[in-house]
Amino acid sequence: MIAYWKAEALAELQNIEWTKWGVRYNLLLKLPLRLRQEFAIICAEKALPAWEAAYPQDGRPKAAIAAAKAFLRGEISAEECREAAQAASAAARAAYYGASVAYAAYYAAYAAAVDAAYAAYAAGWDWQVPLLTDLITNWED
Repeated sequence: MIAYWKAEALAELQNIEWTKWGVRYNLLLKLPLRLRQEFAIICAEKALPAWEAAYPQDGRPKAAIAAAKAFLRGEISAEECREAAQAASAAARAAYYGASVAYAAYYAAYAAAVDAAYAAYAAGWDWQVPLLTDLITNWED
């Protein structure tokens, strides 16, 4: 039997107007925190190549994603993860005025450690509904 929250989230996901930020944000907030974190990491990884193409010498966003993964595995503290996210955020803010790719990278890298909704915004949405459907369906409570 499927958990009530899963059935509700999947039903909402099938009818969601994914282009509306507030609607996506509200749906994501209903999901378990760890699921949101895993979704954020995937979204950040999708945005990372654009950052690396524009700023090949700056590894802070990649380090933030690695820190988020390490945090989920219990290898580093929340504070260490937050510090990596803040470093990636600082890199993107510094580059923001010079290139539009930094905008997406800023949200994606920061979100890997902080909030799935920002990562979803940065990475686009055409592939996100099937991914999120799969994550929810296969999530073990």
